[in-house]
Order: sequence, then structure tokens, then C-alpha cells
Amino acid sequence: MPVSRIQARAPGKLFLSGEYAVLLDAPAVACAVGRHVNARFLSGDTAEDPEAARWRQAAGEILLRHGLDPAPAGRPLEIDSKALYSDGEIKLGFGSSAAVAVAVSGLLLAAQDGGRRSPTVDRLRLADDLHRALQGPGGSGVDVAASLHGGVIAAEGDRVDSLHWPQGLHCEVIFTGRDADTAHAIGRFREALQGGKGAHFRALCAAAESARRAWNRSPEAIVAAVQEYAAAWRKLDRSAGLGVYSREHLRLESLARAADCVYKPSGSGGGDCGLAFSTDRGKLLALRETVREAGFPPLAVDLGVEGLRVRRQSDRA
Repeated sequence: MPVSRIQARAPGKLFLSGEYAVLLDAPAVACAVGRHVNARFLSGDTAEDPEAARWRQAAGEILLRHGLDPAPAGRPLEIDSKALYSDGEIKLGFGSSAAVAVAVSGLLLAAQDGGRRSPTVDRLRLADDLHRALQGPGGSGVDVAASLHGGVIAAEGDRVDSLHWPQGLHCEVIFTGRDADTAHAIGRFREALQGGKGAHFRALCAAAESARRAWNRSPEAIVAAVQEYAAAWRKLDRSAGLGVYSREHLRLESLARAADCVYKPSGSGGGDCGLAFSTDRGKLLALRETVREAGFPPLAVDLGVEGLRVRRQSDRA
């Protein structure tokens, strides 16, 4: 099969709990979202975007490192990640670079031996290596795992478990209107750690553990655990000056509290998205209109979607 007929599609992600705590070996819970990166091989004389070329060249080196054929990385690529941006310009906080890494690595794996075989390889390690090669080594890798596996996952160290989104748990995704500088935020967190893992760090990890266990219980338990995690995170933020609870997140938290919903930032904080949880769908629908009127766009996205999908078009396609 011509490799030009192979396409890869990888979803973005959202952290549901465990941000920052996962860097201290506590569990994080994340889900894949219905906004996708698409990658395919270009044909003919179509010009390759410089950013796509950067990913492709890095992927060739990663393939070699894993004992795989780098030849597919010699073909120009098209990478479309617009769906993970607001109006194509501002990152929404859906882990666009991780989704690109998953889509590109999935595409190049599918093209091994001219697309005639899919090699046995640690796909998560390959995608994570590619992501770290271009984005730096500071992240947790949870965003890569969520994009690859899809659904809802719990990640702790090298372990990734699939979870089930329970009936009766409702979540609203709300955009703050500006993106976050994740690398800078992680740097601030690591600087704060140099003073030792004090009470606020321990409380954050304990709350992350509780949030993970809640997924084995009930929707009500999950909402309560998210509220506990948000409270611990906010205390750490105030203590360490991380900048997680920006003016936008504080405003959204206040609006959610007034609507009897639980709110937390998702991801590194400061900007990007926040999540409102409730077991009462009506309360979230009312909150949706409230935040819209306040200038914060709610995002209609499916949560817990399938992960990486590689499609090999038939000759008739």
C-alpha cells in the first residue's frame, strides 16, 4: 500500500486531577477530548510547513534510536492542529504538541516497510521520546498517554490504567481566553520544590490520591475529590506563587461556586481551560450561560473519546 494513503488522527487531552502532583509521583487523571491533530504524507510537489519538517526530522532520529527504519521520515508531512486552537491562534490547553507527537509517531510507525507491517514497539515510549525531544524533558508524559490511549486514564509513574466515565458525572469545559506557558509554570513549580516538600506539597499529593480512588466509587465521590484537589492546589499556589489561579480562573471559580458547581483549572493553570463539575446537569447548563455572559466561552467538546487512530485508505478511497 502506498504510504501516501496512510493518515493518523490523535486527540487532545484535559487533566481532570493530579496536575503538578504527578511530577511528585502521585497519580493524575486525564481524558482525551474531541479535538484532533491530523497527520499525513504530502504528495507531489506540495511545500512542507517548516514546523512539520521540524517534527518529521526529530521523528527520524527517534525511529533510529528505537531500531526502526527512519525512511518514512524522509517524506514531507502535513500536520493539521488547528482544532486545538481558538480561532486558529491561541492554544486552548488541549496538549497540542503531545497530540502532534502521537499523530506523527503513529503515522511513521504505520509506514514502516512501506506500510506492509506495524512493528512491535512501545508506542507510548516512542511518542513520549518525540515529544520530549522537541518540547523539553520537564513534563509528566500524561498528555501523550491520554492522546495515545484515549478515553479516561489514570497515570502514575510508568503505569497507565483505563478508567470509565460514570453515568451521572457532568463536566463543562470553559476557556479563559488566553493560553498558558506550561514550560514556565513547571519551572516555577520545580523552583518551589527546591525549598523541600512542605505541607502544601504533601497535601496536594494526598488529594491526588483521593481523586484517583474516587473514580472507583461514584460521581458524587469524584466531584467531592475534585473539590478537595482544587482546594489543595489553590493553597499550594498561594504559598509558592505559581500563578495557577489567575484573575480569570478566580472569576470562573466564583461563578461556579455561585451555581453550586465545583471548579478547577485544567493543566498548568494561569490560562488555558478550566473545568466545572456537577452531578446535576441543569446546574452546569445554567453555569454555561453565566460564564458565556461573563466573557468566557464554554467549549462544546466530547470527553473520553478514542485515542490514536491510523487509517489506511483502500484503493477505492
